[in-house]
Amino acid sequence: MRRSVLFAVSVSIFLILPSCSEKSSNQWELSSPSGELKLTVMRTESGEVRYNLKNGDRTVIEESPMGMEFYEASFTKGLELIAENEYLNRKDNYTMFTGKHVENQISWNEKQFKFSNQQQQEMLISFRLFDDGLAFQYEFEKPEAISYQIKEELTGFKIPTNGYAWMHPYDTISSWSPAYETYYQNKIPVSTESPSNKNGWAFPMLFNTGNDWTLITGANMPEGYTGMMVDGTPENGLYTLLLPKEEEAMGVCSSEASFTLPFFTPWRVIITGDRPGAVVESNMVFHVSEGNVLQDTSWIEPGRAAWSWWSESESPRNFSRLKEFVDFTAEMGWEYFLVDANWSEMRWGNLERLAEYAKNQSVGLMVWYNSGGPHNEVTEQPRDLMHLRETRREEFAKLQKWGIKGIKVDFFQSDKACIMQQYHDILKDAADFELLVNFHGSTIPRGWERTYPNLMTMESVKGAEAYRFASDYPVTAPWHNTILPFTRNVVGSMDYTPVTFSESFYPKTTTHAHELALAVVFESGIQHFADSDESYLSQPDFVIDYLKNVPVAWDDTRLVEGYPGEMVVMARKKNNKWYVSGINGQNKPVDLDLNLDFLSAGSYKFTIIGDGETPAEFYREEKTITRNAKPQVKMLERGGFSSIIEKI
Repeated sequence: MRRSVLFAVSVSIFLILPSCSEKSSNQWELSSPSGELKLTVMRTESGEVRYNLKNGDRTVIEESPMGMEFYEASFTKGLELIAENEYLNRKDNYTMFTGKHVENQISWNEKQFKFSNQQQQEMLISFRLFDDGLAFQYEFEKPEAISYQIKEELTGFKIPTNGYAWMHPYDTISSWSPAYETYYQNKIPVSTESPSNKNGWAFPMLFNTGNDWTLITGANMPEGYTGMMVDGTPENGLYTLLLPKEEEAMGVCSSEASFTLPFFTPWRVIITGDRPGAVVESNMVFHVSEGNVLQDTSWIEPGRAAWSWWSESESPRNFSRLKEFVDFTAEMGWEYFLVDANWSEMRWGNLERLAEYAKNQSVGLMVWYNSGGPHNEVTEQPRDLMHLRETRREEFAKLQKWGIKGIKVDFFQSDKACIMQQYHDILKDAADFELLVNFHGSTIPRGWERTYPNLMTMESVKGAEAYRFASDYPVTAPWHNTILPFTRNVVGSMDYTPVTFSESFYPKTTTHAHELALAVVFESGIQHFADSDESYLSQPDFVIDYLKNVPVAWDDTRLVEGYPGEMVVMARKKNNKWYVSGINGQNKPVDLDLNLDFLSAGSYKFTIIGDGETPAEFYREEKTITRNAKPQVKMLERGGFSSIIEKI
């Protein structure tokens, strides 16, 4: 039904598109509302479509290819423009339940081109130019009710080679991946080959070329399409797309997705600006994603969650221990407790009894599921309940009856179209039974948080659970953490499972203040605090109080300062308070004069929790400041700080 609505809009556009009277013209331009960004679209002598993007007089994307290749139709060469249209000063506003900006008011300029190939088959390309970047997509509407099978998407992004990149390799196929859980490569030259060429690179990709910061990703992934990886051997700055590998998801379904017309591809999104904050603060992924399709959203509530698996992986099998975690969750005033893998093997009780106990404590339960099915071989239970609609809906009906508030679904292992369809199906069915959703072992966010606001968060990151199984994580995590706000967390909520004070199998090298800061530096619609009840309750009272009250969905977000791989300071606003937190990823201390020019005039109470004398100690200070005060902040090596700023 959603696709037919979009198609109706496309038809109305086509009806008003004029025929192209200037067929000799093979170059067209479009400016952003501010006039700073300029898009040029061109048609070559051989009938190929190309584009470039400039920020002022600086080139952000050099001339890059476009086109689609299907087994039934080719839209690569010999294309003729048959219609074009331009829409200026387009506006929209929407509300998010999660993320860095709850309320969003946006404007853009748009240009659409309809091309036909030599067989008179048609393709529409739409370009939307915002002040913070460019998005474009392909649409196919005629003839209706025929099928196309994708062979290749020729979209490319040619980056000036005088810059650097922050990217991570697409996962090697295994029992546990791909799941977007590799390390970001830190400040590598543009055109660097992927460490494993056959795997390629993964979205999102961040570049710094001169004064310009640019992030490239996708958005509004429709039903029936496939995710893409990026070729691992870019030449002269040109990054091109590849289909998932056939062996993904145990070989289930084809990588070459088939779909029935009418159809549209995801938007390809290029966020850019002359400061890194333009990327970090952008919600452009959601600007181009379909609006909320749920009729009733009154039951949707972001929140904080306790989680027992990180500290005690056998706890989901222990009813008595789970009750203690529910008690702890209630004591902290957090909204949720996550019951993780293998709860179906619970001893001395069961989920229904635990749900009743949690309800009496005003704690909502979220419960874990294996996404398989035939597409993975992970044995963790419960499994075989999420891939078939009838079985899934029977399970969801039972959860709703018990008062369960949400689900965590894990181990998707592919970006193939059939797995992308499973995400849509789970989200829609979960909404029917008023269940929140958290995807793990998953693809990256695709804009679905706007479309299905019951989607609270996704993993697709190498997070704190890596302390349990990756020997190199403790030395990598400090600087890796400083890259994530500029990359993965830009495109959607990120379930890193932060704030781990205690030691796991591989002890951390970050300070306690660094860990505390992650509660704000990282954004997630449900923030799962990974450590144990004993660990949190052993911290100073002011730390416990901070964790009891820290929000998760934000009215505003600002990058105060930072550089990926080195340091980051984030400011997030909720109601009348700013939460300003920073982390140091370097093996040396950092002294800051904190720039607070985002504040309005007046006096503020400034409360800071920072590094103490040792990595496991905190200090706390409270004072009165103004926006011009620039309070001094000291971070130890691999340290951090958290602060609250409230107007007096």
